[in-house]
Amino acid sequence: MKTAWILTGVVAANLMLWGADGAALAQKYGCMACHNIVGKKTAPAFRGVANRNMRFNGANAKSKIMQSIKNGSKGLYPNFPNGVMPPNPNIPQSDLETLADWILSQGMMRGRGMRGSMGPGQGMGPGRGMGQGRGMMTPPPTN
Repeated sequence: MKTAWILTGVVAANLMLWGADGAALAQKYGCMACHNIVGKKTAPAFRGVANRNMRFNGANAKSKIMQSIKNGSKGLYPNFPNGVMPPNPNIPQSDLETLADWILSQGMMRGRGMRGSMGPGQGMGPGRGMGQGRGMMTPPPTN
Protein backbone atom coordinates (compact mmCIF):
# COMPACT_ATOMS: atom_id res chain seq x y z
CA MET A 1 0.00 0.00 0.00
CA LYS A 2 2.79 2.40 0.94
CA THR A 3 4.57 1.68 -2.36
CA ALA A 4 1.43 2.49 -4.34
CA TRP A 5 1.11 5.90 -2.65
CA ILE A 6 4.77 6.71 -3.29
CA LEU A 7 4.48 5.66 -6.93
CA THR A 8 1.30 7.70 -7.35
CA GLY A 9 3.03 10.76 -5.89
CA VAL A 10 6.01 10.38 -8.21
CA VAL A 11 3.78 10.02 -11.27
CA ALA A 12 1.66 13.03 -10.24
CA ALA A 13 4.80 15.14 -9.65
CA ASN A 14 6.15 14.19 -13.09
CA LEU A 15 2.84 15.05 -14.75
CA MET A 16 2.70 18.43 -13.02
CA LEU A 17 6.23 19.29 -14.13
CA TRP A 18 5.61 18.04 -17.66
CA GLY A 19 2.31 19.90 -17.81
CA ALA A 20 3.91 23.12 -16.54
CA ASP A 21 6.44 22.97 -19.40
CA GLY A 22 3.69 22.52 -22.00
CA ALA A 23 1.57 25.30 -20.53
CA ALA A 24 4.58 27.64 -20.46
CA LEU A 25 5.33 26.84 -24.11
CA ALA A 26 1.68 27.42 -25.06
CA GLN A 27 1.99 30.88 -23.49
CA LYS A 28 5.42 31.53 -25.02
CA TYR A 29 4.33 30.76 -28.58
CA GLY A 30 1.01 32.60 -28.35
CA CYS A 31 -1.26 29.52 -28.48
CA MET A 32 -3.44 30.83 -25.66
CA ALA A 33 -4.41 33.87 -27.75
CA CYS A 34 -6.73 31.62 -29.77
CA HIS A 35 -7.11 28.42 -27.68
CA ASN A 36 -8.35 27.71 -24.17
CA ILE A 37 -7.66 24.50 -22.29
CA VAL A 38 -11.40 23.90 -21.90
CA GLY A 39 -14.00 26.02 -23.68
CA LYS A 40 -13.89 27.65 -27.10
CA LYS A 41 -12.24 30.89 -28.04
CA THR A 42 -11.56 31.67 -31.70
CA ALA A 43 -10.08 28.17 -32.02
CA PRO A 44 -10.97 24.79 -30.48
CA ALA A 45 -10.11 24.12 -26.86
CA PHE A 46 -7.03 21.98 -26.30
CA ARG A 47 -9.27 19.39 -24.67
CA GLY A 48 -11.25 19.11 -27.92
CA VAL A 49 -8.06 19.04 -30.01
CA ALA A 50 -6.73 16.20 -27.86
CA ASN A 51 -9.92 14.15 -27.90
CA ARG A 52 -10.50 14.60 -31.64
CA ASN A 53 -6.92 13.68 -32.53
CA MET A 54 -6.94 10.63 -30.25
CA ARG A 55 -10.24 9.52 -31.75
CA PHE A 56 -9.45 10.02 -35.43
CA ASN A 57 -5.67 9.66 -35.54
CA GLY A 58 -5.01 7.13 -32.77
CA ALA A 59 -1.30 6.35 -32.51
CA ASN A 60 -0.54 9.15 -34.99
CA ALA A 61 -2.26 11.83 -32.87
CA LYS A 62 0.98 13.35 -31.59
CA SER A 63 2.55 13.62 -35.04
CA LYS A 64 -0.67 15.10 -36.52
CA ILE A 65 -0.78 17.77 -33.81
CA MET A 66 2.91 18.54 -34.38
CA GLN A 67 2.25 18.88 -38.13
CA SER A 68 -0.67 21.26 -37.51
CA ILE A 69 1.43 23.41 -35.19
CA LYS A 70 4.40 23.53 -37.55
CA ASN A 71 2.64 23.71 -40.95
CA GLY A 72 -0.71 25.19 -39.97
CA SER A 73 -4.11 23.73 -40.86
CA LYS A 74 -7.59 24.67 -41.99
CA GLY A 75 -11.01 23.04 -41.75
CA LEU A 76 -10.14 20.25 -39.31
CA TYR A 77 -12.80 21.16 -36.73
CA PRO A 78 -16.48 21.31 -37.78
CA ASN A 79 -17.35 24.01 -35.22
CA PHE A 80 -14.64 26.22 -36.72
CA PRO A 81 -15.24 25.94 -40.49
CA ASN A 82 -13.41 29.19 -41.24
CA GLY A 83 -10.74 28.68 -38.60
CA VAL A 84 -7.16 28.74 -39.79
CA MET A 85 -4.21 27.57 -37.69
CA PRO A 86 -1.24 29.66 -38.83
CA PRO A 87 2.04 27.85 -39.48
CA ASN A 88 4.76 28.06 -36.84
CA PRO A 89 7.86 26.82 -38.70
CA ASN A 90 10.37 28.26 -36.22
CA ILE A 91 9.31 26.26 -33.16
CA PRO A 92 12.11 23.79 -32.30
CA GLN A 93 11.32 20.07 -32.62
CA SER A 94 11.74 19.48 -28.87
CA ASP A 95 9.19 22.22 -28.12
CA LEU A 96 6.79 20.79 -30.74
CA GLU A 97 6.98 17.41 -29.01
CA THR A 98 6.41 18.93 -25.57
CA LEU A 99 3.47 21.00 -26.83
CA ALA A 100 1.87 18.01 -28.57
CA ASP A 101 2.29 15.82 -25.46
CA TRP A 102 0.79 18.55 -23.30
CA ILE A 103 -2.16 19.09 -25.65
CA LEU A 104 -2.87 15.35 -25.69
CA SER A 105 -2.67 15.25 -21.90
CA GLN A 106 -5.52 17.77 -21.72
CA GLY A 107 -7.91 15.15 -23.10
CA MET A 108 -6.62 12.20 -21.14
CA MET A 109 -6.39 13.87 -17.73
CA ARG A 110 -10.10 14.61 -17.71
CA GLY A 111 -10.83 10.95 -16.95
CA ARG A 112 -12.97 10.41 -20.03
CA GLY A 113 -10.43 8.75 -22.30
CA MET A 114 -11.90 7.83 -25.66
CA ARG A 115 -15.49 7.55 -24.47
CA GLY A 116 -16.51 11.16 -24.97
CA SER A 117 -18.21 13.44 -22.53
CA MET A 118 -21.87 12.84 -23.26
CA GLY A 119 -23.68 10.97 -20.55
CA PRO A 120 -26.92 9.00 -20.45
CA GLY A 121 -29.81 10.65 -22.22
CA GLN A 122 -27.54 13.02 -24.12
CA GLY A 123 -25.98 12.83 -27.54
CA MET A 124 -26.68 10.34 -30.29
CA GLY A 125 -28.47 7.03 -30.08
CA PRO A 126 -31.89 6.11 -28.78
CA GLY A 127 -31.70 7.97 -25.46
CA ARG A 128 -28.47 6.29 -24.43
CA GLY A 129 -25.81 8.93 -25.12
CA MET A 130 -22.30 8.17 -26.27
CA GLY A 131 -20.50 8.37 -22.91
CA GLN A 132 -21.08 4.77 -21.89
CA GLY A 133 -18.44 3.24 -24.14
CA ARG A 134 -21.05 1.77 -26.48
CA GLY A 135 -20.47 4.04 -29.46
CA MET A 136 -23.36 5.06 -31.64
CA MET A 137 -26.42 2.94 -31.16
CA THR A 138 -28.30 1.68 -34.19
CA PRO A 139 -32.07 2.07 -34.21
CA PRO A 140 -34.12 -1.03 -33.44
CA PRO A 141 -35.20 -3.05 -36.50
CA THR A 142 -38.67 -2.39 -37.85
CA ASN A 143 -40.88 -5.38 -38.55
